[in-house]
Amino acid sequence: MAGIQSQLDYLLKNWDLDNPHIQEQLEEDIKRPVYKIKTNSGFYILKGFSCEMPETVISSNVQAHLFLGNEKGVAPRIIPAKTGKFYICDGDFWLYLMEFIDGRQMQETPDDEYMIGKALRQLHKLEGYNIKSPFTQSKMRFYEWFRDRSFVKEFDAILDDIPDFEQLDQCFVHTDIGPHNVMLSEDGKVIFVDLDDAGIGSRYLDLGWPFIMQFVDFNHDTEEMNYRFDLAKSFLRGYYGEEELTKEEYDLIFYGAEQMHISYMQTYGPYAVDSLWKILNFGIDKKDTLWDMITCK
Repeated sequence: MAGIQSQLDYLLKNWDLDNPHIQEQLEEDIKRPVYKIKTNSGFYILKGFSCEMPETVISSNVQAHLFLGNEKGVAPRIIPAKTGKFYICDGDFWLYLMEFIDGRQMQETPDDEYMIGKALRQLHKLEGYNIKSPFTQSKMRFYEWFRDRSFVKEFDAILDDIPDFEQLDQCFVHTDIGPHNVMLSEDGKVIFVDLDDAGIGSRYLDLGWPFIMQFVDFNHDTEEMNYRFDLAKSFLRGYYGEEELTKEEYDLIFYGAEQMHISYMQTYGPYAVDSLWKILNFGIDKKDTLWDMITCK
């Protein structure tokens, strides 16, 4: 670690910082490491992307930060290097530096979910950005999955019902929205972090992400499940405010939830697939109950 730290401390000379050095590594992903930087004038975050990834990946990420952070003030600002560029390459990693947000990570509470929903609505209203999200909107790749699983027919039936999101509302999206990727700054401002796949994409995929991925509370030891109706209702109340949510729009949100959950079903390895399949069906089963709750006068 000492050798790596010395190398990173040297690389930090690319930025005009006052006595910078690595304080700690926040993310240990070997392809996307994140470091907290201490200087005499404050803290920063250094983020890396393996050079195995195309330069378009880091360029898209930086452009999203410049738009949301430097221009709109709702994400960490990118700090330019001495050359004026916003990222560098050391041969192994693409690297960029951004401001450190003083505040707290948001939590899975009704109050925080309300604020996240409200902030997401404002995010979706932003104009002036035209770089497409790297996140794939098409569902077609999923038809190749789980051919050897007993639930494949039911899985395909779910896919058949999901619409083509590329033909629906497109706006600036985060693609992984939840308390784990949202900070509340010390001055009470909602700040979006982890913009790896941010860009122009489907509003319904973005809005649908938490309705199964997050709001289904799954106990990994007992495999018992509980649906966080309180969080879901608060999130929707924050997003829609006094605007009436139509059944058609609600259905699109849940289709988005289904596709976002499916997109993660291979991420955790083959042994997690059966549990993720159960979570998917549990979330779908709660759809009508949640609708009755939010439309009950």
